[in-house]
Amino acid sequence: MASPNAREKISSRSEALKLVEKYRKERDDALQKESALKERLRVSENKVRTQTESLKQKIKNLSSDNRELRKTVKSLRTDLGLESDPKFRGKTTKDIISDLKDTEELCDRLTEENGKFKLRMDHLASELSNVATSKAILEERVSSLQRDLKDMTNNQRRLLKLWEDKRTEREQLALPAINQRPAQLQVSNKSVQTGPPVHMCQRLATSSWEFRQTQRDTERLKSS
Repeated sequence: MASPNAREKISSRSEALKLVEKYRKERDDALQKESALKERLRVSENKVRTQTESLKQKIKNLSSDNRELRKTVKSLRTDLGLESDPKFRGKTTKDIISDLKDTEELCDRLTEENGKFKLRMDHLASELSNVATSKAILEERVSSLQRDLKDMTNNQRRLLKLWEDKRTEREQLALPAINQRPAQLQVSNKSVQTGPPVHMCQRLATSSWEFRQTQRDTERLKSS
């Protein structure tokens, strides 16, 4: 039978083996984790290195493009005369673009005002057309009045001629009676020469007043 010291040694050795096994397992786990972390670090470093190289290449390309753009902008400024124009001399491209935007806004406002003026011109053209139509109607009325006036003048002339013919005819009819009845002839001549002429003169005066009134109406229509 084993002594108590032997049993303690065996127990201590068993515990030591358990501890060794535990520590070995922890070491293996740690090594495995370390290996995994190293692999992840290597992958991350490769990825970062690749991205860095890509970014460096992009920066290089952008720098090259920027230099080309600067040359192009300078060439365009020279071709457009901006370098020699005091208005644009010393201004950056950003300033010029801002000025162009302001000019564009001004053009938009002018275009809007032009549209309003066009509407007003269309309205005035419509009113002018109405005035022209009214003028044509008035001219037609004036022409009609002139024709009526001409007809009235011709009628007046015919009446005057008819009156002259009647007077001459009456005078000729009254001549034979002069030798026969002088006294009656004088009375007859007075009645013939005084009565009708006064009546006809009144008619002529009335016609003359109507003629002048028609002329005034015609001139007033023409002036309007």
